[in-house]
Amino acid sequence: MSERDEPPLTSVRAFEAVARLGGATAAARELGVSPSAVSHQLALLDDFMRQPLTRRQGRGLILTDAGREYFRSVRTAFAVLRGATDQLREGSRSTQVRLGVIPLFARAWLFRNMQEFLDQNPSIDLNVSYTHHRNYVSDSADLSVRFGDGNWKGYEAHRILSGAMAAFCGPAYLALHPDAATDPKLLQNYALIHDQDRAGWQQWWGMHRAEGEPPNGLLVEDGNLALQATLEGLGIALLRPSLVDVFAREGRLLRLFDPVLEDGRDYYLCYLVEQPLSEAEGRLVRWIVDRCRHSPQALS
Repeated sequence: MSERDEPPLTSVRAFEAVARLGGATAAARELGVSPSAVSHQLALLDDFMRQPLTRRQGRGLILTDAGREYFRSVRTAFAVLRGATDQLREGSRSTQVRLGVIPLFARAWLFRNMQEFLDQNPSIDLNVSYTHHRNYVSDSADLSVRFGDGNWKGYEAHRILSGAMAAFCGPAYLALHPDAATDPKLLQNYALIHDQDRAGWQQWWGMHRAEGEPPNGLLVEDGNLALQATLEGLGIALLRPSLVDVFAREGRLLRLFDPVLEDGRDYYLCYLVEQPLSEAEGRLVRWIVDRCRHSPQALS
């Protein structure tokens, strides 16, 4: 094999850190270099591969399709390397687990239940970060909670919570607009909150055969913002009972109608098929799956 056939290892290391940590700044901090040095190494790797592995999105970096494919293999190789190093240096397997989560899942479920897992597993160091809800461009965690149809290439996906939607508002909003709870077809008269796009309320209109079109209303980026806007009394939102019923039990939300709207998406716990779970990762997977199954927010 010629020298040109071997990838520049410094560049590969920089790429792996960027993909795992979700950006050049975090990668530079871990590697002890400047962000510009990381960017330089990424450019060298792109040149070697004759195609871009990352691209700019806003102020950050995301992986291209080729970058995601390459990271799957590179990630496994680096994980094996780190594991072997930990075993030799410390005489035991690493117990650090990285979990990527959707903000709403972390807020409504994970952190409300996490103390149980920490108490049962004091030796596990858990690192929780964001999972990008739109396209999951970076596999930055060992395990990730994702929202969708469960089909992500190269991943094992365990369905853990239902994604069905129902209409909710806050007590103060309903006190001002009591008729909002009388008939789904009357919701066109009230402020609606839209999560990510306006498709949810469009489907709701169709399910209830309501006349006209749902009012545009406030549009927010994700379910976490939709929940907060609803708690603040800004209107009525389609929220997912599997996560927000806990706020209803606390009296902070009111569910207006019983029927739920299914859009084919649910919450999944995911990990790479080709990379065996460590003992610590396996414990967390089993705990999340079991805890979701036996919680009040279990699958419908």
